[in-house]
Amino acid sequence: MKKKLLLFFGLWLALAGLVLAAAAPDPIRIATGARPLGMGKAFVGLADDLGSIFLNPAGLGNPERWQLTSMSGKLLEEFNYLSFSGLYPTQYGNFGIAYIGSSVGGAIPTTIEAGSSASDPIYTVDLSGDGAMSYYNNLFILSYGAKLEKIPGLGKLLTKSFPRLTGINVGANLKFFSVNLTGDHITNGSGSGNELDIGVQGKPLGWLSLGANIQNALPTSMGGKLHFNSGWEEAYPAVLKSGLAAAIIGVDNSLMKLGGHKVNVLADVDYELTRSSTIPPLLHLGVEWKPIELLAIRAGIDQEMAGASETSNNFTSGVGLNYGDFRFDYAFHQFTGAPGVENHFFSLSYGIAPVKKFTEQIIATPDKLITTETAVDIKGTAVDYAIKGIKINGLKVQTTPRGEFTLTVSLPVGKNAILIEGLDTQGKVIASKKLRVLRLLTYPDVAGNHWAAEQISYIGTLGIIKGYPNGVFKPEGNITRAELSALLVRTKLGSDQNVPAAGKQKFRDVGLAHWAVKYINAAATDSIVTGYPDKTFKPAANISRAEGLSMVARFGRVKQIPYTSEFTDIKATHWAATLLAGAKKEGLLAFLANQPFSPNKKLVRSEAVEILFRSQPVKAIIADLMNFDKGY
Repeated sequence: MKKKLLLFFGLWLALAGLVLAAAAPDPIRIATGARPLGMGKAFVGLADDLGSIFLNPAGLGNPERWQLTSMSGKLLEEFNYLSFSGLYPTQYGNFGIAYIGSSVGGAIPTTIEAGSSASDPIYTVDLSGDGAMSYYNNLFILSYGAKLEKIPGLGKLLTKSFPRLTGINVGANLKFFSVNLTGDHITNGSGSGNELDIGVQGKPLGWLSLGANIQNALPTSMGGKLHFNSGWEEAYPAVLKSGLAAAIIGVDNSLMKLGGHKVNVLADVDYELTRSSTIPPLLHLGVEWKPIELLAIRAGIDQEMAGASETSNNFTSGVGLNYGDFRFDYAFHQFTGAPGVENHFFSLSYGIAPVKKFTEQIIATPDKLITTETAVDIKGTAVDYAIKGIKINGLKVQTTPRGEFTLTVSLPVGKNAILIEGLDTQGKVIASKKLRVLRLLTYPDVAGNHWAAEQISYIGTLGIIKGYPNGVFKPEGNITRAELSALLVRTKLGSDQNVPAAGKQKFRDVGLAHWAVKYINAAATDSIVTGYPDKTFKPAANISRAEGLSMVARFGRVKQIPYTSEFTDIKATHWAATLLAGAKKEGLLAFLANQPFSPNKKLVRSEAVEILFRSQPVKAIIADLMNFDKGY
């Protein structure tokens, strides 16, 4: 029985191009996932997804969301490989689980030919056997990986005492082996064993990541071995794997930038701790290029033993396709010891896309929203596992088991800041996002499709022209000379409180008791209005287009320019001709394109709003209103 097991393992190792003489085979050496395989199995330093389980469990501390990965392939057209792995993040670190199954069936029993060299044995078919053999080697892994500061107790104490340890990952695998060999009258061909992997990873520089992992660190005295029912035992070789990953090109945390390209260069060294005298250090080199987020192109060199004392450089290559949360990986792995044999491996992963930060998780209400609605629905999903509660503007909001939440928030006219906070189990705020919403004023008698609806909303929101006590605006209503003077002065000075009291009477028909006397006097002082030759102002008169435009033009410091027949119904001798020419040039009269000016027509409120909206002073005020970096 013992001899046939050794012969079978020797055949398996020879096919695989590996030499682990007198050592138990660890299927983790091939089942690393198609992504690392495509990069020559250089992954110890990078270790940023679920493939970390197989090459450096410390890397399990990097993913921020749960992941699933599977791999299948056929090694040297004989051995079937299948693996499944999963990861679940918690506030105390990330927990993983994995299964690897390798199997072969129909193997012909062999024996060592008499007289052949012990260092280079010749295997021949064992004619004394009575049938083919089958073999499987299954591995079940329980994993843990976390940033040191997340580990309760010692981890938090260490990072508090030594802040430079913050950000370092540590991890471990508990491995449970199960093997079975059947056929050719084999009895007691089943065996089981346990082992332990220990890993560490850190980033001394933003573009450089380093890692190390001791595979099969458990001594035989502590159970680190494969034990068969026959009593035969084999140890798993302890291997120190160390590596680095350099972000040569990237969007951030890289040596250089080149558009959206990302290039990682990786190098690993395997050092056999228990067999260093017979097996030299083995190199693994890889590169991963992502020209776009959808596509990753990979290549590498996987150095392995090709005999008792020789090493071989096996070329590897691969490709990854990313689509949303899914990633498909393909790897080709050459084995120089078996030329002409094709080796293909495939992986399918879910949850690979980085978890959206809390500030990106509001799915219904965008930031910097401009609306005319009186309320807004705040909907979102707190994906971060550490977030156990939500507050919106200080009010606790009920969340579903999936972390979904919704709340209707009322919006006063003007600028609104909506603060969304994520709370941990103790109610402490651990993440927050501020939504900025500008609500514009609307009026029931101004339909959304009114030609000046937008202008009226902005001017009304600013309080430049107010609506009536019953809430309406009367867009086709007339506006008096006193009203226009008041709103221009109020706009210029910012508020009623800034308008100086009237010291003396400037116009015969505007006494000091008149409600608009201070506005009219201030407008006259600033040359916005001039009055009539008879020293009157006619404050209650409905203003004409020519008069209204002239007042707004003077308010906006519009330059008078030579009149060149801008309007068919205005002659160059008209008293407002040069102001009209300047106003049209500055865009104040866009609403009259290809129309006559009609200077004596009464100016209506919507037209007054339109002209004001286009003036330089009001443009500046509106720009300030729309500045989402101010006043929230």
